[in-house]
Formats: sequence, C-alpha cells, structure tokens
Amino acid sequence: MRDHTLLATILGGPFAIQHQTVLGYLPRIAVLMRGEGAQVEGPQGKRRVRPTMVASLGMPGAATVAGGQRVKSYDEAPEQSVAIHSLRGVMMKDDQEGLCAYTPGTATLGRSMLAADAHDNVAAHVLMIDSGGGAVDGTAEFGALLKGLTKPVVAYSNGIIASAAYWAAASCARIVMNNGTCAVGSIGVMCSIVDYKPALEKLGVNFHDLRADDSDEKNEDFYQLLQGNYKPYIANVLNPLRDMFAGTVKENRPQLATKEGEKLLRGGMYFAEAAAGNGLVDEIGSFNRAVELALELADGSDAGGDTGPTSATHSNQANMFGKNKFTAVAALAGLEGAAVTTALISAANDELEEKGITGAALISADAFNSMEQSMKATTDALAAAGVQNIGELVTQRDQARQQAAEFGDQPGALGTTSLKEKSDIEEDGAEDPQKLVDALHERMLS
Repeated sequence: MRDHTLLATILGGPFAIQHQTVLGYLPRIAVLMRGEGAQVEGPQGKRRVRPTMVASLGMPGAATVAGGQRVKSYDEAPEQSVAIHSLRGVMMKDDQEGLCAYTPGTATLGRSMLAADAHDNVAAHVLMIDSGGGAVDGTAEFGALLKGLTKPVVAYSNGIIASAAYWAAASCARIVMNNGTCAVGSIGVMCSIVDYKPALEKLGVNFHDLRADDSDEKNEDFYQLLQGNYKPYIANVLNPLRDMFAGTVKENRPQLATKEGEKLLRGGMYFAEAAAGNGLVDEIGSFNRAVELALELADGSDAGGDTGPTSATHSNQANMFGKNKFTAVAALAGLEGAAVTTALISAANDELEEKGITGAALISADAFNSMEQSMKATTDALAAAGVQNIGELVTQRDQARQQAAEFGDQPGALGTTSLKEKSDIEEDGAEDPQKLVDALHERMLS
C-alpha cells in the first residue's frame, strides 16, 4: 500500500482500534501528510510471508517444543509442526509500505495461513498478536478465515490484543496471554473525522457538492456529520459495525453472551489476570505453552473444555477430509451469511475439480434460493401449459411439427391454421388426414 493510499485509508474509514494506538501513530501520519514519507517506486508485487515452524518431539501429543526454525518450504518442516504467524501493529487489509516497516495486511497474512493449513506437515497454528486494532475493512473476512481453518489456531500475545485484533483472536480456538501486564479488550468501533474544509476555504478554495435528482440520501450521513450532527453517522455506520463486532465475539466465545459478558463488550481494556477471570482469554502462559496447547488441540488431548469458539470445529475438521486434502472446502465449515464469499466458494470448487470430483459443486445459499425460485417459475409455466415436465412439452411440440409436415406435404395444401367448424367437417377421431385436407380444400374453393 503506497503512502497516499495508506493515508486515505487511515483518514477516511471507520476503525476498530485502541485510542492510544491512534495517538502513537499521529506523528508518523503528520509526516505522511507533509509528503515526507518514504516513497516506494515501481510496481508492488504480492509479498510472500512464510511462518516460523515449531516442531514437537517425542510421542504424538507429547507437545515437547523443540524451538523455532525458519524453513524455505513446508516440505522441509518436520511432521506435527506448528506454524507461527505474526499479527503486529495497525491492522490493514492491504500490505503497509510507509507507515512503518513493511507490515503484511490481513489479506496477505490470510493467504499465508491458508497455505500452511493445507500442508500435511502442519498440525496447528499459533497467531502471535501485538496490536491495538486497525481498519474495519478486511477484519471480518480475516476472522472468518481464521475460524474456517482446518487446523486449530491458538492466539498468543506478550503485548496487547485490542479492538480489531480481538476480533481476530476471538475467532481462534484459544487465547493465551504471556503475563499479567498484557492487556486485552477495547471491543468497539470508532471514527475520527478531520474537517480540513474551513482551513482550505480561508485559502480561497471553493467547494461545490452536487447530488443527482433522487440521490438526496447520497452521503447524507457524512454531510450531517460535517455540520455537527453526529447521530445519523453513529446510528447508520458505527452502531451496525459495533453490533457485528460484538455479535461475532459472542458467537465465537459463548461465555461472553451473558448479561455480565455484555459489560465486557463496551470498549474497556483489561489486564491479563482479569481477562482470564472474565472469559476474554483462556489462560496466562508462555509462548511454549501456546505451542503445546495448539498441539493438544490438534490431537484432541486438550481437556480445557469448549472454552474457545472453534475448539470443536478445528479439532474435528482436521480429520474430516482425509489429511486435509480439501482445505478450501473445510474452510467453509461454520461460516454463514456474508462470511461465505464468492472467492471462498470458487476456491472450494477449484479444489474439488483438482481432486477429480467433477460431478458435484458448491453454491451459496443465495444462489441456491435464486435457483429454487427459477425452478418454481418454470414449474408454474409448465402447469399453465397443461404438462408436468419439459419432456411432455417437447413431445407435444414434435407431434405438432410432424402433423404440420404431413399436412404440408399433401397436394394443394395451403397451411394448417384454418379454423374447422363442426358443421362443415365431421370429426370422429379416426378420420384419415388426407380426407381432412381435401375437405378443407373443397371448403375454401366453394
């Protein structure tokens, strides 16, 4: 993401982010606004982000941590390895170039996690988080991706997990905080708007905002915000986003879907011990403990109960499709509504085709409902035509064509659409077609 694109994203969109994180980045944002940021020249290709691999030693399920080692390919990783991924700094959907050192966006990180999840040598994931949150854009999709991975994911932090970062953490099977000074929370949505219009008007800049007829609601919430009326923007933008955020957290961590749990979803921050006591996180432990827990979830030996939202999902999915040969298909498990994107369905169907399954395909619920409506309309039309299926209609058509051809081949035939009257031609149901044609011909000549 170039400096100007990054700056536009920062200044223009709603964020799920801890306020202290925003203040910490203000000096850097000011530098970008003065055009002094580091410019990246040339086209930017997709960066490859490879996780660190941590292997287990001893008997399966022993979860003895051997230490981290960076590998060039997943094939080099030992079996029963844990993929270690990093989510740090301000969360953005696209990669960041300019705000700080290169930071992969959630889209790039998601692709990396999918690649690791698809490999047989990877048994589980640990997502290391130290983030105060970030842009709303891309966060819901990243959370859905985490929840849909076939191998269990443990979120681990030795710093903070706040706002959008907690959206991601809550989508993991377990959350582990390193020590009592670590903090978690800030579950909510905010938006800071900077209005430069008055300053620019003093410089002689004139603004002319025009809306087409019947477009009176176009950007109306934002216009009201600039005039000091914040209620429409809060009601129509921030509140729905907050409800989606809180709803996802409660769905993923059912222990928070209580009256007491609701109090934790109002934006407060909590140190690790308090968070472990109120259900925001699962335990306080070291990085090694997070790795051990991930491996315990992978082989089903974790005895911590259904604390996390996806513990059952992840541990069961690992064996659903034969050593994870259908990673993209399994990634759809548990997803609903907008989380089932066209891209995910397309990836799943590509995977099925790659495995030689060409007689079946996946479609979204919306596409299925649309197909049902189309089939009903077709059935109604057939009933109106007096048939039960298209085969009967085709048979009637072929019979009509055959009769027309027989009549048309007779000498002196003038067509088959003349109206017969019972008074002129008697029909007994078995009369020879030639006699009918002759009778029609005689009638027209008289």
